[in-house]
Amino acid sequence: MIGTYWHQNGADHSIEDGKLAEDDGLNSLVFMMLMTDARAKDSDALPAGTTDRRGWPGDGFAASPWGSRLWLLAREKLTTTTLQRAEDYASEALVPLLKGMAKRYRVTASRQGRERLRLDITITKPDDTVMRYGISLRWAAHTLRGEVSHAL
Repeated sequence: MIGTYWHQNGADHSIEDGKLAEDDGLNSLVFMMLMTDARAKDSDALPAGTTDRRGWPGDGFAASPWGSRLWLLAREKLTTTTLQRAEDYASEALVPLLKGMAKRYRVTASRQGRERLRLDITITKPDDTVMRYGISLRWAAHTLRGEVSHAL
């Protein structure tokens, strides 16, 4: 799979030795699982002033919904409760990895300054290789923007 580098304004393809770099796709998959908006549950409180439950049309046909509910936190203060919900939403979004891409994973949320929430993710692959990812979400009044870092 073509290597993708995610940053705050979108994504770029990685280039190594003048060619498109390749990776196993896990980096892109993790970012898409977390930054794609999952449909809000009926019991979820929507952000003030909104009625859109988001999600995507394929959710009606999928065995499990795609994406995360992190978007529900966009207008909330960065409190301990918000950090716990971010961990829960991220963990929920990564469950499909357990169908062959990972043996287990762990998500930890922390606050970075006044305007950043960081998700640190450790994934143990079936061959016991451990992958670590960090996603920093910039908190703004109306949007969440993600940046991902990857370390072996």
